[in-house]
Formats: sequence, C-alpha cells, structure tokens
Amino acid sequence: MKRILFTFGLVMILISSSILFFQWMGFTTESAEEPGAVKVDQSYSITHEGNSFFVTQTIHFLSTIPKQITIQWPSDASDFSCVNDRGDECLTKENGEFQLSNLYKDLKEITITYTFEQPTKKESMLVKDWHPVLSSIETLNTDIHITEKSLRTGKWVAGYKSSSHKKKNYIDYYSFNGRGEPSALYFTEDPLVEKASSTVRMLYDRTDIKEDRAVQPGSFEGFVTVIITDKIEPYVSPYLIVRNTTEKEMLNELKGSLLYQQYFSTDEEAWLKEFIVSILLKKQPHTSKSAWAYKEVMEGLTSSQLDTFKRKMEEDKTKSVDATKLDVILGKVTGFDSTFFTESVKGKRNIPMILNSDDPVLINKKTHNLSYISYRQKELIEFPQAVKALGLDIKEIKPNVFFTSLNGNTFRFYVNEDYFIYNEENYGLLTNPIQTVGGSIYMDVHWFEKLFKVEVMNKEVSTRDDERT
Repeated sequence: MKRILFTFGLVMILISSSILFFQWMGFTTESAEEPGAVKVDQSYSITHEGNSFFVTQTIHFLSTIPKQITIQWPSDASDFSCVNDRGDECLTKENGEFQLSNLYKDLKEITITYTFEQPTKKESMLVKDWHPVLSSIETLNTDIHITEKSLRTGKWVAGYKSSSHKKKNYIDYYSFNGRGEPSALYFTEDPLVEKASSTVRMLYDRTDIKEDRAVQPGSFEGFVTVIITDKIEPYVSPYLIVRNTTEKEMLNELKGSLLYQQYFSTDEEAWLKEFIVSILLKKQPHTSKSAWAYKEVMEGLTSSQLDTFKRKMEEDKTKSVDATKLDVILGKVTGFDSTFFTESVKGKRNIPMILNSDDPVLINKKTHNLSYISYRQKELIEFPQAVKALGLDIKEIKPNVFFTSLNGNTFRFYVNEDYFIYNEENYGLLTNPIQTVGGSIYMDVHWFEKLFKVEVMNKEVSTRDDERT
C-alpha cells in the first residue's frame, strides 16, 4: 500500500512539474518581446515639390515586436500620422512624448507619414536629420525613393553604394538603398565627376581634379560617399561626407564613417556608435550628444583608464553597442558604478559623468554611509557629512561658506573656490577642495585626509582595484 501511495505521489509531482514548466514556457513565449533591439528594414518614399518634402516611411518588422516605440520627429516636421497593417491608427502622445501604439503580436509593418519644409536651393542643397528617430529598433537596411517635381536639372545623391535615376516627362525618380539607418541627402545642379573604389565614392563638382583615384581608407567594410564642393559648409556623417578639399583629415573621417558602420545599436542609441569610433580613433565627434559624452569621458578618466577603456572596445567582437554595456565597461575600468550612458540615452539634456560607489566608506577603519564618487579624475566624499562623521561640529556661517575646528585649529571652506582659510591664513590651491557636483557638495578625498588627519577607504573601489591588478 505504501509503495502504491509513493508511486502515486511521485506521478502527481511529475505532472505538476510538467504543467508548471509548460506554463512558464508559454509565459516566456508570450513575452517574447526582447528588451534589446528589434531588427527592422525601413523604406522611405519622398516627394519633393517647392520647399516641401512629403514623406511616407514604412517599418518592416523582421522578428519580434517591441512593447513600446517612442518617436522623435525632425525639428521642422509636421502633419504626423501612422497606421498599422490592419489600417488602425497607431500614433499617440503621452506626457509630451509621441509613441507608436497598436503593436500586436502578428504585426508586419507600420506606415508613418509626415512633411517637413526646407528652402530649395537649386545650386546645391544638403538635407540632413530629415527622418524620425525611433526607440527599441535597429535598422538593418534602408531604401529611399525620391520623386522630384521641382528640381529637374541636377541630381540627388545619397551615401549608399546602390543608386539609380530615371528622368520622366514631369518628374525625376531616384532610388537609393544600403545597410543601416537613413543617409543624409544632397542635391546639386552641377555635373559631378566620379572616382570610386570598393568602399568610397568621390564626387567632384569641378573638373580641376588633382587626385588620380578615390581615397582608399584601408581594409574597412561598408561604403561612404564623399562630395568635394565649395558650395556648402563641410559635413560629416556615417554615410555621406561633404568637404571643400581632399585634405589629409578626410582620411580619418572616412575611417570613422566606415568604422561606424561596423557597429550595431538601436536607432535611438546610434550616437553611441559615433562616441565609440571617436574613442578608438581619438577624434572629436560631430554630433552634440556624442561630443558631450566624449568630452566627459576624456576629462573623467585617467590616461591609463582611457587606454583600458579603448582596449575593451577593441576586444568586443560582437560590435553591438548599448548604454548598459558601456556603463558596465566603465565600471570595470574605474572601480565605480556608472549610469552615465543609460541616463544620457533616456534624457534629452546632457548630464555630467559622475561615478558612484554604493558601498560604505571606511574612515580610520570605521564604517560610514557617505556618498563617495569619482568626478573629473578625483575621488570625492560627501561634505559636510564627512566632517560630521568625525564627530566634529560644522556650521554654514553664510551661503556656501562652512566653518569647523579640529584640536583648536579653525577651518573655513568656500564652495567652488580654489582656496580655504586655516587659522585665519589663506591657502590657495590648484583645485577646488570643496565643490558642487550634481547638486550636492563634495570634498576632495585627498584634502579631507590631509587636513583632518584621517585615512579614507572605500570597500567597493579598493576591491575592484585588487581585481584589476
């Protein structure tokens, strides 16, 4: 009897486990929208007439469907609309942010329409930042079709290798396609002289060309179009470059554009690719967000940390780029926790690179819960809380001026000033011993130890330092 009951119980356990397993599998299948990038192909149909560009954008989903897509329109865009492949409206606006809705499981494509205005210049015209930026998606391939109704003498150019042009009775029709996100567009009525290699197309709007062949930037994959003209200001992007001359600096720009094309990210995080390229080639980025991140990292890391950061970028063979990965690498390099890149992607304003340690701080081997950060290659501790942790009284005698004493010696500290007063004598420094960082007041750990005769250690930072050696 006991054997029968044991066998019955074992069978019931197996059945219950199987049911739970398949329920879990069903749950994970139903929530298959991956948090990472969803791969898509995109096509754009653009009709240009006068100063107006009428755009129809189609997003073709290749695998999973994202749970949510936010959309940032070009600055001068208007008349937005969106329908899915069932004909349902799919554009909403919440808290000032446009979102695509009706993203059901079997969705194949979404069609977006909008218009934008740009003054027509027949001689030459560059159209940049003309397409929306979408979150959660990675564009694998882009098709651009232009129907030209006004500019009948001249030519449109995109950065891709594949292009075609057909003249008809009342319109000109252009077609461009290539890998990655949309290219900037260039129009000129001047005839263009072309010299091409496997990865670079050089287009000159003049005939006095000294170069015998297109510039070859080495063993890079991808394709870049370079336009040499004096008609507009220089411009650099991943697919299309405009220069006045073929100077030596152009070779580095070509390498940067081709190297950019080797990396993968969501369209929303594409600026991170430019940032990485700038780190690898040690060149200033061109877009504002990546330029800010580059500046913060260059100023925030020591030369050895920067070399390690660069090496880890080079060692990453996946070529996938996202903010979380960069924060993790930054943490390994510095020994501090980083949310700099993830916050920069989410927010619209530029933020300083402040690296944090969440572990307690040891002051003379006693544990204290104080904020401990790295900023501009300096380790900083929370002030005046750190002074209070020593059992000392400290007062803010007037805004941003603090007074304390130790063993009969007096200190006056001035926030964001490069001096302090000790026993009524002024001591000037090369740095600010007390400064505001991210809305809070911090003291340089070096000066905190020196002036208050203490030893400060941070468990997390020191442990990571040991791991890196």
